[in-house]
Amino acid sequence: MTKIFEVIRKPLLTEKGQILREKNIQVFEVATWATKHQIQEAVELLLQSKVKSVRTVRIPSRTKRLGRFVGTSGPKKKAYVELAEGPKAE
Repeated sequence: MTKIFEVIRKPLLTEKGQILREKNIQVFEVATWATKHQIQEAVELLLQSKVKSVRTVRIPSRTKRLGRFVGTSGPKKKAYVELAEGPKAE
């Protein structure tokens, strides 16, 4: 198994994420190569609770501009992880 922090990059703390936390759904930025099964194992180890379902979203790279310089941001992947009923993770 790969390491937890190679799969899960960081939690995403947004307004939409706060609304979903009330429904027991956590939002994470994950590695682009991570599968749903790897994400599930990593979250179960990290949060010490069972995972009910995992949904993923791929975000393509975007063109960014700073003055006359043009570059791209890298592609990203988000995971919406629904936890099983029980105590909510902080």
